[in-house]
Amino acid sequence: MIFSKLIKTNINKSSNDITRTDIINYLNKKYSNKTYLEIGVHNPKNNFNKIKIKHKDGVDPKWKRNPITGNKYEMESDQFFKKIKEDKKYDLIFIDGLHTYEQTKKDVQNSLKHLFKEGTIIIHDCNPKTEWHQRGIEDFHDGEEWNGTTWKAFIELRCTNPHLSMHTIDTDCGCGIIKYGKQKLYEKADLNRCLEWEYFETNRKE
Repeated sequence: MIFSKLIKTNINKSSNDITRTDIINYLNKKYSNKTYLEIGVHNPKNNFNKIKIKHKDGVDPKWKRNPITGNKYEMESDQFFKKIKEDKKYDLIFIDGLHTYEQTKKDVQNSLKHLFKEGTIIIHDCNPKTEWHQRGIEDFHDGEEWNGTTWKAFIELRCTNPHLSMHTIDTDCGCGIIKYGKQKLYEKADLNRCLEWEYFETNRKE
């Protein structure tokens, strides 16, 4: 994708070394962003503290430590979106919360309501390496690698919403980019088929 190539050629790292933090800071600088929301912080040392922007809010029900800068909201994302004003808007929203299809869908839907028209949503974990990495939450244990089924929420939007522009950057477990715009819907298979792991594994490059 052109968008993916643009980012990779403007970040001074090899493709495999580019992280979510690199992409977020690049986009913040490129678009002169001023407001940032991160859903699913847990440990702010991993990403939140590294984000360079004037105003940032972080949401997580269980913070490992306090952030160096920015606002801390110790609650679930559903509660956060109910708490903030309807006209609260962000330039960039990074979603890395509960890695399930259902919760990611809700986080994206809520984020779109609070995104500036020219803003960007980034969803982490959109390109799990193996079927094991996308196993259900009931099979996940602390300390293990886990991408969950966030990819399904991204694919569903790609198949059903023509009013968005969506791309996946194949780095750091897959960073899905969402902006308002236009896209031709993916119609090579019905939605249920697209959400099956075997189909995703075979056609992920599309």
